[in-house]
Order: sequence, then structure tokens, then C-alpha cells
Amino acid sequence: MVKQKRIDMATYTIVKFKNLTPLHIGTGKENYDFSSSELHSDTLSAAIAAIRAQQGKTDDVKEFLQSFVISSAFPFVGNSLFLPKPQGKLDVSVSDMDEYPSRKKLKKIRYIETSLWNQLAAGNNVVVKSNQLRKEFLLADNNEFTQPFKTQVNQRVTIPRDDNQTADPFFFEWKYFSSNAGLYCLLDASEEVKKVIVSLLGTLGEIGLGTDRNVGGGKFEVETSSITLNDLSQANAEMLLSLYIPTEDELSQLNLPNSRYDLVLRGGYMAGSEQDMLRHLRKKSIYMFNVGSVFATTQNIAGKVVDLRPEWNDDKMHPVFRSGKPFVVPINIKQNE
Repeated sequence: MVKQKRIDMATYTIVKFKNLTPLHIGTGKENYDFSSSELHSDTLSAAIAAIRAQQGKTDDVKEFLQSFVISSAFPFVGNSLFLPKPQGKLDVSVSDMDEYPSRKKLKKIRYIETSLWNQLAAGNNVVVKSNQLRKEFLLADNNEFTQPFKTQVNQRVTIPRDDNQTADPFFFEWKYFSSNAGLYCLLDASEEVKKVIVSLLGTLGEIGLGTDRNVGGGKFEVETSSITLNDLSQANAEMLLSLYIPTEDELSQLNLPNSRYDLVLRGGYMAGSEQDMLRHLRKKSIYMFNVGSVFATTQNIAGKVVDLRPEWNDDKMHPVFRSGKPFVVPINIKQNE
């Protein structure tokens, strides 16, 4: 079982999803006119485990999910990587804007370029210019910037199986990526497990992520590299780069009254099941701590893997594991903010 150790400086594996074809991530609801804005860590780890199970390795799924931690997926453009904004007020000043309009723009920021993110994570005040704020992105400089993706809603029609039925139109939202942009995730595992996961992600890229894989959606090519985060020996908190389900013992360690966090409800259909008869069933739902949550603690947290199989009396029902193991990075926060 991998448990992230608290260290002053850490190097992680970057896995880029390059040449990403149009992507739709389901929201767990029946409507398709809205795609989830996040490709969450539990979706990625479950997809990796599903590819492995299709290769015949079904006896140790839970143990496999416990052998690594993976972040949610974040945008990249060219060589620029973006990390999620920490929960709470950003310690950022905009030098060429008044405070009130700058605060309004800063509230819209969701992703921060890594060099600036490292400064903020170290507890430093960062001064930027207004042209470094590009919609939901905070850039490290004011160079030319291409938005990594755009969304488009297309009308489609269901094809009825019965000639007496009418074709019903519906709307479907796609996320289209720029040619030099895509998504990436961070991976922490032993070298042996890392090689297995990168190989499985390569297979996943050939099959596709998300909805409508049968028409080429969500396909990508894998490219790996590494990233080293700054020395944070004075860090006083931990920030999530993944979803997280705490163990009962960990809840008391998180110092929630002094933490800044967000919860997200996870569930949805068993769409990834190999059993056609089970795919219409909904998994049990569970709340997880969301990406960007900041816990005022320096203690190691390990999280847990849970089984969300629905109550269904059938011999073909199988476990539906979801990983709530946290990908955490140390940061320095100002108390009482």
C-alpha cells in the first residue's frame, strides 16, 4: 500500500494526455448537454483498474488501487502546466488594477501556472499584472496564451430500435482541445507499479476516456516526464490534488475548523461494468473531499478504497471499487484567513 510521506521536496511523474480528441465526462446524471468540468482522480484510477481487469487481473483490484496515488487531471498548454487553486483567498495582488475589480477576477481563477503556484504554496505574496489573468487561468507571465480547450454543445438524435418510435433529439456537450494542449495527471508509486500504470494508460488512450468512445471520443497519446515541487520545509498544511475519502481515524487529524475544504458527491452509473445487464444500475453515492481542499495539518493521511456496489441480488454483481487515496502536497498557509 502506498502512503505518501511528508517530505520537503518531492519529484512526481507527470503523465500527459496528448493529442486528446473531443471529450465528454459524464456527470452521473442522464442528461448529456453538460459535461463535467473535471476528470477526477477516482475516475482515472477506476478506468486504469478496469483496463487491468479486462486483461484478466480481477482477483486483486482493491490491492492494486491501494498500490498507487494519482491526481485528478489538470490542463497543460505547450510546456506550461497548471495546478488547481488552493481553497480560500489567493494571496495575489494585481498591480495595475484596483482591489475590488481585481478580487472579482481572481475569484474566477481555477488554475495557476506551476511556477506561480509554487510561490503561493510557499506562503509568498505574488504580484501580477491584469493580462496574466486569462479567464480561469493565472499565468506566470504576460506572453501570448492559447486557451487549452473550448466547449461546444451539438444536437444529436437517438435512433429508435422500434420503427413505431420517433427519433428524439438531445444535446451533447464536447470539450475540444487545442493542438498544443491537453490534460495531465501526477502519479506517485513504486517504479514497478508506475510502469504498469503508464502501460495501462497507454491502452486507455487507444480505447478512449469518457462518453462516446465508440465514435472516437477521449482518445489520447501518453507522454511521461517529471516535476519537482519547491522546498516546503516550513509548510503547515496539506493540499489535495485528488479526491479524498478519510478513514475514521483521520477525520480527527484534519483540523477541519481551521481548514478550507469543499465536498463533492460521487456516484453515477456502473457504465464501466463488463456485464451489460448491470450498466443501468447506479453505484452507491459517497461524499469526498474535493481537489484544492487545504487541511491545517502536517500529519500523513492515507485515505481508503471503498466498495460502492449497489444493493442488487444477482450472482453477476461484482465489487465497484473507488479510490479515495489522497494525492497531497505540502503548502504554507496564513492562519486565520
